[in-house]
Amino acid sequence: MTLLYYLSFAVAPLLIILFVAYLRFKFTIKSLKNIQLAVIVGVISVALLFIANYFIELRWHGQYSNMRRMAFFVFIITAFSSELAKFLFLKVKFYQLKTFTGPLEGIIYSVFINLGFALAAVVLYAYGILGLPDKIHNFSLFLYTYPIASIIFGICMGFFVGMGKVRKNGFIDNSTGLFVSTFFHGLYYFGFITSDIRLLIFTAIGFFVIGITLVVKSVTHRLEQK
Repeated sequence: MTLLYYLSFAVAPLLIILFVAYLRFKFTIKSLKNIQLAVIVGVISVALLFIANYFIELRWHGQYSNMRRMAFFVFIITAFSSELAKFLFLKVKFYQLKTFTGPLEGIIYSVFINLGFALAAVVLYAYGILGLPDKIHNFSLFLYTYPIASIIFGICMGFFVGMGKVRKNGFIDNSTGLFVSTFFHGLYYFGFITSDIRLLIFTAIGFFVIGITLVVKSVTHRLEQK
């Protein structure tokens, strides 16, 4: 691996540090116990993606010659297994907390889970343990932007899971959060597989707009509850 790949390992940790510093400044958080737990379970959740990659490799032996197989690998094996693991940890470890009252908390916990996931996944992708590095174009760009894209996945999932807590009937909201984060994850990965620059540009713009919109809505909801 080149030095450029190694430097990409620092992106997720730096983002975690920046977000923690912001939360401590903005909300004067005294304990980081739950934030630390979110990062740790995010790292652990990579295990499901690793298992999914292992079994699909046993089945297909690296043969992804047609678009159906590639789409299945991107959206089901990679995106869905990744987001399902993060979703389960968000629900099991944080959803029942008294401090988890709505979409803003959902976004905060989900983003840190996603950054923990990205922290481990980037390393595994760089070493070729996960994914299809030989089929990913602009691989170094993929490694550097993966943690940033993961923040958007986390915002989408956290917002809808948090809304499910508010509405007391979370099945539709939870399903929406899982579906949307899976779709965006798959779209991001697919853009690098196909090397479609226009798709990547439109995806990046869409991610930015949707991420900002959901964060603003979650903050607005919190203010309305006060």
